[in-house]
Amino acid sequence: MVLTRVKKVPTANLVQGSSFLTSVAASNLPAGSTLQVVHRDYNPLLSTSSTSFIDITNYNVTITPSSTSNKILLIVNPTFSINGHGTVRLTRSIGGATATTAGFVGDQEVSSRTPGTFHQYTNSSFNTGYDPKSAGITFFDSPNTTSAVVYQVQVAVPHSATFTAVINRPVLDGDANWSTRLRSSMTAIEVKQ
Repeated sequence: MVLTRVKKVPTANLVQGSSFLTSVAASNLPAGSTLQVVHRDYNPLLSTSSTSFIDITNYNVTITPSSTSNKILLIVNPTFSINGHGTVRLTRSIGGATATTAGFVGDQEVSSRTPGTFHQYTNSSFNTGYDPKSAGITFFDSPNTTSAVVYQVQVAVPHSATFTAVINRPVLDGDANWSTRLRSSMTAIEVKQ
């Protein structure tokens, strides 16, 4: 017979008085701790030929940081298809202010280039309109606020209104087994600093 000695686990950190702890103050957590998670699972279809950026309705997350020093880890995964040139980008609005793209688009833009978070060019002669793009990017944002922060995904076809951008499906779509419907998502995670 083999005897195993079991070490008693102290309960001082689990019990306060005669009741169990149900929460821990964020101030007692170490740096790098996850304080809150907000997720958006975006399933609707969208089609646009707008040459100006438009919000993708309901493809956003709102998170309110508990401290100005905390950061927001963003994971953005749009699925889109374009029959020409098209751009998807991320914006941020703090406390209801005008949305900006600072930090979420290329900052080496010159001349008439379109700053974007994602871009796709589809050459119709190669039938790539059947191939929607599942993209992904991660940002570590420092909004420096305790006001509500809205992260919004936008889309446009700035080059020509003859192009069309679609979300969550291929441009060349059909009710057949060669076609598919997809899903996009976005997650915002407050990380203690």
